[in-house]
Amino acid sequence: MRTIKNTITTITALSLLLMCTAESHATTNDFQSWNAVALAGNADKAGDLQFWFDGHLRFKDDASQLGVSIFRPGIGYRMSDDLTLWLGVARIAIDSEAGTVEEDRLWQQATYSLRPFLGGNVSARTRLEQRYRRVQGDDVGHRIRQFVRWEKPLGDKWSFVVWDELFVTLNDTQWGQASGFDQNRFYAGPAYQLNDTWRVEMGYMNNYIHSPGASSAEAQINHNLSLTFFGSWF
Repeated sequence: MRTIKNTITTITALSLLLMCTAESHATTNDFQSWNAVALAGNADKAGDLQFWFDGHLRFKDDASQLGVSIFRPGIGYRMSDDLTLWLGVARIAIDSEAGTVEEDRLWQQATYSLRPFLGGNVSARTRLEQRYRRVQGDDVGHRIRQFVRWEKPLGDKWSFVVWDELFVTLNDTQWGQASGFDQNRFYAGPAYQLNDTWRVEMGYMNNYIHSPGASSAEAQINHNLSLTFFGSWF
């Protein structure tokens, strides 16, 4: 348990450090609007098999232009009440100066619960991704993403959510991925339970992107208004 607490503390400290570093060095800032729908639930009567889907529309340039769209389904197996293992695919379209970049991914992840902290529930997700951009090169980009989430109930329907996700790339590719720290996302905001099925979260997310090998002047901060609808079927 001491290891888990140390991990959470390290991730939080690193996130704050990255945010401070970003504010002092990055020269590119953008206001964006990130919108998502996420669905999860039982895929069989016993509840051992699970389904997963999340779809995203992310608008850049002061939220005036679609920058990224994501379609990501998956299936999972519940090992216990606290641990589920997943695998899936993803299709991503990215608007860039050179035109639309298409990326396919395979992904595997574990979602798991940690012990409560400061009156809130703590959960985490560890995801591995294999990234393909066949138009730009045949090699595969490998990336790991570590996500930690804290949620504190504020009544029957309201709660407050804080989470952080750290991205680290594991290899270099012909199409531009370089190994090392890739980006960090830090979110804080309220959540509201609309009914037994749907929950909505809307808050602020700081997205700091600083690809390996880039200079400080090439780093970017995205200040995001994040809106996500979560649907659960059990």
